[in-house]
Amino acid sequence: MATHFNPRRVLRQVSNQLLREFFTRRDQLDHIPWPYLPETYIRPIFAAWQRMPEAQRKEIQVVLQNIHALADQRGVRVLAEEIQQRCPEQADEFTTCRGRYDKAMWAYLTVPEVFAEAALFARADALSTGRYWVTHNSLPREPLAVSGEAQEAFRQALSDFYWRRQLRGSCVVVEHYRRCDGDDYFFVYLDDYPDSRLVFNDAGQMEKRTDRCAFDNVFVFSPEEGALSLYAKGGKQVHIPLHQAFCETLLGMAVEPCELLKPAFQLDHLIDPSFPLTTDPADQVAEARILALGLEVRDRPRRRITLEADPGGPSDDIHQMLDRYLSLSPARLRVKSARFRLMFLNGGKDGPRTLTFRVSCPRYCNLKSKPDEMQSIGQRCLKLWGIVVDE
Repeated sequence: MATHFNPRRVLRQVSNQLLREFFTRRDQLDHIPWPYLPETYIRPIFAAWQRMPEAQRKEIQVVLQNIHALADQRGVRVLAEEIQQRCPEQADEFTTCRGRYDKAMWAYLTVPEVFAEAALFARADALSTGRYWVTHNSLPREPLAVSGEAQEAFRQALSDFYWRRQLRGSCVVVEHYRRCDGDDYFFVYLDDYPDSRLVFNDAGQMEKRTDRCAFDNVFVFSPEEGALSLYAKGGKQVHIPLHQAFCETLLGMAVEPCELLKPAFQLDHLIDPSFPLTTDPADQVAEARILALGLEVRDRPRRRITLEADPGGPSDDIHQMLDRYLSLSPARLRVKSARFRLMFLNGGKDGPRTLTFRVSCPRYCNLKSKPDEMQSIGQRCLKLWGIVVDE
């Protein structure tokens, strides 16, 4: 998972050779003594960039932000997939780049079309870990044929929905991309309510400006799974009509309002102190423990209790707290949330590797925000512990 964007970090992580090529192509920073500049010494580069006219500074910052967004495990995987599919003859050159930031910068310089689309796909992947990303299934498992007429009907349906319900979205732009795995991505940009705000102009002076900014939705159709995922703010009253609009215009089928496809969880059995948190030996987990439980009194559903164990205490500390501090019978309690910690056998230079994640009933889990390897281990644990009810 990418860290917070810091332009100095991006410049420091990209090799001088690629930085030199980046600025040379833009006819910039030709005064920098590139052959004599130590790697990671970016002070003169950063200072020269900051002295550029504002328009040039902003343009470079956008590029660096996209490079940063692609310089994590998921972003590099997206780049690798697209390069292997669209220009496999350059795959070897991509793999020889020394690090993730170099791979992203190389893609920007060498295959800019791939870079631009990969940045969009990586952004969608990042959105998929958030609360506004939902999935529906039970759709036809066949490739999507996107005609100009169907895409225009989809655009008009979105505009009609937002204008009728929220008095915004009269202007809509729909961009369609097909990922190498066959999934179809639709990035939708809609005009928001007019807003008056204070901004700085190119002369550095503050002025009031009225704009209609854009807000966006993302739709991802997977023909292999027969599933539609979408990102849109607003809950069921927005998600279900948008799902229906997509199916009617792009799939040519009317669908009834349906429930979202998300795993459902059960946690009540965790209150039993004898319940074992077993793990797969292949995952090399040294210890699995419950760090916190969120409890609800069954006959008083608005009364909640949260217990947080000592992370350095005994592995059954959460159950000792239940026994010591609560006089209520376990039968009167319902477990609404739990926070877990896995500690691995193979540690690193900074100490033992750990994975901490949270599950809440009925459908929340933050494992999607974790690296892919950790995400897979956490999902296996949820199944082993009987927490996943359905998928």
